[in-house]
Amino acid sequence: MLRTTKKLTHRDFRQRIRRVDPHFYRTGNCVQMDARATRPIGATLLGFGWAYLIITLLQNRPILEASLHKGDLPQDYHAWVMGGLSVFIAASLVMLGAHVMRFLFQNGARKKNSGGILMGSLAAMVMIFTPPSVWQAGFAMLDENSQTFIQSASAKMEIDMPEVNLTQVAFVSSRGN
Repeated sequence: MLRTTKKLTHRDFRQRIRRVDPHFYRTGNCVQMDARATRPIGATLLGFGWAYLIITLLQNRPILEASLHKGDLPQDYHAWVMGGLSVFIAASLVMLGAHVMRFLFQNGARKKNSGGILMGSLAAMVMIFTPPSVWQAGFAMLDENSQTFIQSASAKMEIDMPEVNLTQVAFVSSRGN
């Protein structure tokens, strides 16, 4: 039994590469697939909730301390609770900085997810720090049909849920301004 062997040349090797990976054959660069999922809506909602919580904790320290004094937790643990919240806030600010860096210097899904978190954080900041006069001016800028629609929706809410008093609702920040 005779077996013949053929010596493979570089040309044979290049033809095989052309069949297996045409992109590498054309460019000489390996394509790395980004297997991470892009979730812009989820990342935006996560960023909004995260920033809203952090800003609320930062602005309401006296209320938190008063709540701790009213509760049944021993006085010795109050410093631990406030220290834990401070560590949580500091870690959150560091992570927000990390997301800024990822957004500026990464590509692909990481950049998109970090961008969503930053967009949600920005939306939370805008919502909290917008003065009530801006909300009222925005309502005044609507045409009569839109104002009537909003007022009729409010009236329908009063009929459907009489226990909720919407006349006392005001657009204010967490600071009480």
